[in-house]
Amino acid sequence: MCGIFGGIATRPDDWFVDPARRDAALDTIAHRGPDERGLYATADRRAFLGHRRLSIIDLDGGHQPIANEDKTLHVCHNGEIYNHAALRRLLTPRGHRFRTASDGEPPMHLYEDDADGFPTRLEGMFAVAILDEPRRRLTLLRDRLGIKPLYYYLDGRHLLFASELKAILAMLPRRPALSPAALRQYLRFKYVPAPLTIFEDVYKLPPAHLLVAKYGDDSSTLRPVLRRYWDLDVAGDPITDERDAVEMLDALLRESVRSHLDSDVEVGALLSGGVDSSLVVALAAKVGGAPIKTFSVGFDEQGFDQLPYARTLAERYGTEHFEERVRLDPMQTVAKLARQFDEPFADSSALACLRVSEVAAKHVKVVLTGDGGDETFGGYGRYEKVLGGSAPAGSLTRWRNRAILASSGAMLSPEAKYLKRFREASLPPLRLHEVHQWLCSDWLMNKILAPPYRDGTDDVDYFDQHRRRAADRGWPEVAVAQYVDLCLYLPDDILVKVDRTSMSCGLECRVPLLDHAVAEFAMRLDPRLKVRDGVRKYLLKKVAERYVPHGLIHRPKMGFRIPVRRWMKRELLDDTAALLRDGVMVRRGFLDARGLEWMFRHQRRPWIDLASPLWALLFLETWARQYLADTPSPAGLARSTA
Repeated sequence: MCGIFGGIATRPDDWFVDPARRDAALDTIAHRGPDERGLYATADRRAFLGHRRLSIIDLDGGHQPIANEDKTLHVCHNGEIYNHAALRRLLTPRGHRFRTASDGEPPMHLYEDDADGFPTRLEGMFAVAILDEPRRRLTLLRDRLGIKPLYYYLDGRHLLFASELKAILAMLPRRPALSPAALRQYLRFKYVPAPLTIFEDVYKLPPAHLLVAKYGDDSSTLRPVLRRYWDLDVAGDPITDERDAVEMLDALLRESVRSHLDSDVEVGALLSGGVDSSLVVALAAKVGGAPIKTFSVGFDEQGFDQLPYARTLAERYGTEHFEERVRLDPMQTVAKLARQFDEPFADSSALACLRVSEVAAKHVKVVLTGDGGDETFGGYGRYEKVLGGSAPAGSLTRWRNRAILASSGAMLSPEAKYLKRFREASLPPLRLHEVHQWLCSDWLMNKILAPPYRDGTDDVDYFDQHRRRAADRGWPEVAVAQYVDLCLYLPDDILVKVDRTSMSCGLECRVPLLDHAVAEFAMRLDPRLKVRDGVRKYLLKKVAERYVPHGLIHRPKMGFRIPVRRWMKRELLDDTAALLRDGVMVRRGFLDARGLEWMFRHQRRPWIDLASPLWALLFLETWARQYLADTPSPAGLARSTA
């Protein structure tokens, strides 16, 4: 696990070639790779690659950037290529000579053989940059499910890329303008979806995509080409037989965990006590042949502590278990997270993820996690609602709820919990799946945003974009819902949270449940093997029953949560209100002060719960105080988007 950084230019401006600026920008991501730094620049000053290394594979020899035999190609890479040994055995007989034993070198030699098709041969989590000097070509690549991040800036003459936004921002001569479209998407979903970032002209490379850009003479313009190299498609007949499915999944998970244990340093595991992390730890103990270190945190708030469950699993497998009971200071932790995430990000469980990462990083460099099980195997309540809404009785229920809405809407606030429940239950299944994930309704968003930023009629509907691509394949509605989450919520929320919180501590998180072979298998499952008789993740739990105590599997789902709703009914509401009233977002004209006052007032009423939107605004304002000091004014922003 590392941090990568680099760029190409048709015209090497002073700021682009400044070595001091490059060094400073590269060091903004030193937390991703505290062990080493490397930098390579071409003689014509039009391209460079930078790398910060967390040494995990080939500790002594895996320095990056790495050159090929004749030094015409250079590569830097973030993540892990789990089949690197197999690729090395494939490539060596073809005449390729390796300088290192690093897992980051094989992609470059694959590129030499097939510059367009090589990504499909890679297995793992990765962001890769390959600089081809003879062809003046930069290739950027992101793994299939978006486990590892990759950002890029493009202005026509320069392209910069990095593992985190902060390195790009540190390199640029001036900070880009805030993106109104990204701000609206954030308030809709609590994260900024790819390819957007919160800044204009800066983008996320989407998962499973390849970017190729050629740089020529001073008069040329950079015109990168983006191409999807893989999609989560269903190949072959649906899997319907439960007995066969259990055996197949057991074998797939064992192999995935085995590959994810490959390391030249010790590998531990984060253990929440839930089904997914418990199964991963159990399989690691089985296939690894030795006890591993496990890490858990607990919270003082009643109903949010899972330490006893984690302890039960740790005792079962004899892990060397570390646990800490932590107290969270939300205001202080949000400020720390805002510095690390670089964008507004309102998934409050990031606080818990940060604390458990800090605990684990005291002991190991690498951990396994159970992330991805809910999205791949049907663990969310919204999937159950999609299945229920798809049944014949679902349409009758929707008509009844629409009648209740029509008779009650004039008497209550649109944000009343009573009305929101009936509004959601009146929607078709896939629309309900989307609305269930909304942070702000259209009504609330227009109340929060200042008038110039309310119009989102030209915004891309990313949710619908992914939904249509899946629906066109004739999949069951629950499979469509899962596909949307695997393309949107998983890479832009869950995996961002895991990557930023762990890497802020120099800790690598590996996610065996998101091996692409496991995800492909899961998409072929009959819906009844995902949710059956009220049991979510049905098939995964059947496999878990072989390894995990029954009481840990069949208990109410808790998630890795923190008590934001309680906080926002108490003292945190006053702290948030004070911060926002005198905040950058109001003073700069992005948020409407009257709308915020409405939220503060109504949050004190028991029939309205605005805790999640208020948390998002708290993070947004904390972020703005750190990142918007030298952005263009709102008037300039409006001109830039006209």
